[in-house]
Amino acid sequence: MKSAFSLVAVVAAAVVSAQEAAIGGERPERAIDITRSFNQILGDFEPEDFRFDFRLVPVESMGIGGLVQPLSLGNAPVLALGDVAITRFTLDPCGINLPHVHPRGTEIIFMFKGSNLRTVFAAENGGPVITNDITNDTSTFFPQGLLHYQQNMGCDTVAFVSKLNSADPGVQTATSNFFRLPIEQVAGSLDVSIERAEELRDGLPLNIVRANKDQGQCLKQCGL
Repeated sequence: MKSAFSLVAVVAAAVVSAQEAAIGGERPERAIDITRSFNQILGDFEPEDFRFDFRLVPVESMGIGGLVQPLSLGNAPVLALGDVAITRFTLDPCGINLPHVHPRGTEIIFMFKGSNLRTVFAAENGGPVITNDITNDTSTFFPQGLLHYQQNMGCDTVAFVSKLNSADPGVQTATSNFFRLPIEQVAGSLDVSIERAEELRDGLPLNIVRANKDQGQCLKQCGL
């Protein structure tokens, strides 16, 4: 990368665009640096900035069910030019990428390794729940803002790439964010005591998780 100053302008424009979209409910035209052309901004980057080697991308996940390797504005600023985010997921047998939401992006995934990945998303209140089992060389997508998850239902490792149509799509994991609310409201929502709600909060697993003993079908068939 040649120029940090020009890059700041590009990234700032992408962030402003995402913020305006979140506030206004619509996706406005991407803000631009009016003092420079796209080709001039493009010249701030080297050709290799557009190539991503996931063998070198840091692992973000700390769970026991797999790995998450995200590319974002933080480690790949060139993504601001395309307003996209890219992540590689590796799910071990019975591994679950916990239910979550991307408030500012539609996600499409392409599975390139493995035999049986369950993908699920839930529409808004009153709508359907869409479930598909996909395999190697198969793709599916999750509309912006809808709750969704993926689980490896097979006994071999699953790997897939996720692409979102925003450089800053955001992510909200359903369980951990729910338990960030005042504990009294959490307890009331679950119809349990505050003490029980605190126990549930303190026992939440880290993403990516592995199916537990109460989800024994996958564990049993894989000898886990």
